[in-house]
Amino acid sequence: MKTLLLLLIGAIPILQAEEKRALLIVVGEPGNPLYQDEFKRQAKAWQDLAAKAKMDTNTVGLGNEPADGDRPDLEKAITALPKAGGDLWLVWIGHGTFDGRSAKFNLRGPDIEATSIAELLKPFQRRLIVLNLFSASGPFIEPLAGKNRVIVSANRGGERNYSRLGEKLADSLVSADADLDLDGSLSLLEAVLHASAATKAFYDDAQRVVSEHAVIEDNGDGRATGTDKFKGLRAEGPAPDGALAREIHFLGDSADPLSPEARDERTKLEAEIEALRQRKKALKEDDYYAELETLMRRMAKLYGK
Repeated sequence: MKTLLLLLIGAIPILQAEEKRALLIVVGEPGNPLYQDEFKRQAKAWQDLAAKAKMDTNTVGLGNEPADGDRPDLEKAITALPKAGGDLWLVWIGHGTFDGRSAKFNLRGPDIEATSIAELLKPFQRRLIVLNLFSASGPFIEPLAGKNRVIVSANRGGERNYSRLGEKLADSLVSADADLDLDGSLSLLEAVLHASAATKAFYDDAQRVVSEHAVIEDNGDGRATGTDKFKGLRAEGPAPDGALAREIHFLGDSADPLSPEARDERTKLEAEIEALRQRKKALKEDDYYAELETLMRRMAKLYGK
């Protein structure tokens, strides 16, 4: 039975040649020369990675500040992006604010609200990967979450202190140590978990209280899962996130060969498989593997196997 399941899993193709991907880097108001240098370093790291990945790349927030600030250029840049196609990555580097009601990303000039960003992203049909690498980014999760989207925020809830996740994530994307399952391919989930661990290590080494806790949302329910809830590449809880982020790779192919309808069915199957895994201890071994085989056959059928 176990051998048959391994054959079924191996029959499911995960990666295929993909459509052209794109990256938009948004650099916010530094507010301090030290932050300015760091934000530029992060932006350069993402630009270099994008060049290796042969992605279309645009950056907002560097260079001379426009007379009316960066918000008009940012809105134009997002609006001009193709609404369909390969993955669209949006990397936000800087500071944020949250007053208990309104969450904002700090730009040079007028800031932009999380709700305004959500409106700008509404027309997009392509898969979105939104990396909120800034302070007070927890409240951005709910308005930006949706189907076929991965939202990562450096902070949860009302955490407002400067975030160091952004300092670590670009480095994690090229780190061999971040390949947690040792399969020779680095997923977005692995990179985020590695960067989160590196961020915690910074606070531990400095003997400081950890003031930021990264979260990830990729099942569309608007409720994020903390990176500290993951054991390996699986999260605990009734509706865990992480399945979509496991399929996405910045360097290398990450296209999804399935139709939107098939993706919906796959999401349901993944939820059933996870629910079955949670019940494993309560089932007889043969019953568990019989149910798992049925689910894996349905999954393989989605890929024409």
